[in-house]
Amino acid sequence: MLDRTTDIPGRIFLPIGGIHCATIPTVISTVLGSCVSVCLYDRGRGVGGMNHFHMPRSPDASKTGLRYGDASLDALLAEMAALGCAGEDLVAKVFGGAAMFGAPGGGVGGSNVRFALDYLRDRGIPVVAARTGGVTGSHLQLFSATGEVLVRRVSRLEGPR
Repeated sequence: MLDRTTDIPGRIFLPIGGIHCATIPTVISTVLGSCVSVCLYDRGRGVGGMNHFHMPRSPDASKTGLRYGDASLDALLAEMAALGCAGEDLVAKVFGGAAMFGAPGGGVGGSNVRFALDYLRDRGIPVVAARTGGVTGSHLQLFSATGEVLVRRVSRLEGPR
């Protein structure tokens, strides 16, 4: 099973490695730091889906870990296709990829964002919105029936002084 559900009907929370696609109105949420989520939406069918990955590429060719961008995005596209979503009605929104702890050059977060954008470009899926980078995490909610996304930056926690 790719999704992780909660006890609240119509609400799904995705941990790292989670994927969920919804044909009925659902709020899919997650919390991101250097991780990235890609939200796909089919404007013709009103179907939305989201993933949450931790690293750009799987360390081996089997691509079995959904914590990796290559496997996660392949699986997200396959799930959307299984629901009849593909072609010109499919659009993407990309979120996350913070440079947590001040990583130079964006660190893992920057690599995740670059991977996601390249992956989508190579498949001809337009990115219609993105909120990436920064130095703090984000709380993300995808409203699957409309493709709308609500993003809130998570405050940086201060340590003891």
